[in-house]
Amino acid sequence: MCPRIAPPRFDDEPLFTGNSVFKHQSAALISIPKHKQLAPGEHYYLKSQGDYYLIFLLSGSVTTYINGEQHPEHFEAKRMIFVPMGTLLDIVAEQDEASFICFHFLPSIHLCARQCPELAKNKGAHLPDSKKGTNLTSLPLARSIDLWTSSIIEYLQYSLSDLRLFDVKLQELFLLLRMNYARRVQEEFLRGFHCKRTGFSCQVFTHHSSCRSVEDLANKLGVPPTTLTRMFDDEFGISPLKWLLQQRARHVYKDLVDSHLSLTEISERYYFSSPGYLSAFCRRMFGLSPLKIRRGHNIPTDDTIEEHEE
Repeated sequence: MCPRIAPPRFDDEPLFTGNSVFKHQSAALISIPKHKQLAPGEHYYLKSQGDYYLIFLLSGSVTTYINGEQHPEHFEAKRMIFVPMGTLLDIVAEQDEASFICFHFLPSIHLCARQCPELAKNKGAHLPDSKKGTNLTSLPLARSIDLWTSSIIEYLQYSLSDLRLFDVKLQELFLLLRMNYARRVQEEFLRGFHCKRTGFSCQVFTHHSSCRSVEDLANKLGVPPTTLTRMFDDEFGISPLKWLLQQRARHVYKDLVDSHLSLTEISERYYFSSPGYLSAFCRRMFGLSPLKIRRGHNIPTDDTIEEHEE
């Protein structure tokens, strides 16, 4: 007797039944995309390390601030915004409610198909300067990408849609970028992205938060401090000490404005010996005390504020 084979069922949705049709692991995407809606004046914070964000502003308008600096940029609906590595981004909804989709991902050849922009030749172009700010890159949504965002919102309504599905959708987005924009336009938009940035820079972002000093970071990466200095000069265009201070400033600022941690807890988290040293650090880097930052005081834009390296 031949074994009986169960007939196929067409009433199930195999993509959303816990058995995804995508068998590969996520190539680049870190988490399920978020669909955020901000009331007027509401803030939303993003912090990238060795990774990136893409923001798709669907409705309303927002003001953005980078790395705790008061150099605002204004964005209207139907634009996408690229957030490079090493960025603390404060997104503030303006007069009307703002709606956007946010993708968080790692560098990967699966996205650019080895056609990503060349690494910038000028030193210091890879990392936003925590004192002078940097411009985010953005593009208007082409019709096909506007339709693509609609599909993302549709998929997000299914609680069982998984990371692999959206990883494929992110790859589709990079294909649409190549199809809908001139090469120089897409390269300018993605100038902070490179699939090969999975080595030294990603290792630095992975380990720096647990390092008290340049020597600690050199030990983590298994290189002498002199070699680390040369590698930082090639990759970031600044010294390891200055880079570590910039990163510490970003982390401290985000915890002050976006957490309920006490000053003592923040001091311990970032290796300050006391809240007094934390206060001195904030005054040097931002021109404000920690309490004033927490209360929402504007940070001075005076270029005379020192960029201390000690």
